[in-house]
Amino acid sequence: MAIAFVGFTADSRIVGTIPLADDRLSDMLNSVARVVIRDASVEDVDLGPLEGGAVMVPCGEFLAVVATGRRGFEGRRRRTEVRHVQLGLGRYVVTGDIHVSPAALGDVLLGKLDSLLMGPDLLIPVTDATIRYSRAGKPCKERWETLLINRARAAWIKRAEEEEIEEPAEEVEEETPARTRYVKDFTGSV
Repeated sequence: MAIAFVGFTADSRIVGTIPLADDRLSDMLNSVARVVIRDASVEDVDLGPLEGGAVMVPCGEFLAVVATGRRGFEGRRRRTEVRHVQLGLGRYVVTGDIHVSPAALGDVLLGKLDSLLMGPDLLIPVTDATIRYSRAGKPCKERWETLLINRARAAWIKRAEEEEIEEPAEEVEEETPARTRYVKDFTGSV
């Protein structure tokens, strides 16, 4: 089954489709070395559009990926606590809710927020997420129900404060692949 795909690398934003070969996109991306994005539109976030067609990207190159497709089986989900955080991923700043296992909650309550970034999976979910970055020299903000962030590439993490969350930034609406919604009106699941 092909699903809509949006991924952010250190200098690019890639939109296209990928075949979903697992129950969930996060499971698939955490188990393969690279992914082929079909019908890709690649944009250098400083310079603009670059190329199209099929693009192969190593999964470790992604700083963030929009979670689309199936959510997985309800019975396989684990109980978590939610913490509202802000993360630095190169040029991107992601704000949203990170889900903490009850075992890691003690470290978080002691202020050791970097323990949120530990675990076996490279890409971990941040829900009710906003990603901010400079796009062609202008501030850009995109909102997503769930972003998968590359925990190994996080330069910093801190608790999100309300005044930090409401930074003014231009919201951009994009023409998107089928079943993907951007920015202003993201109210339902894809």
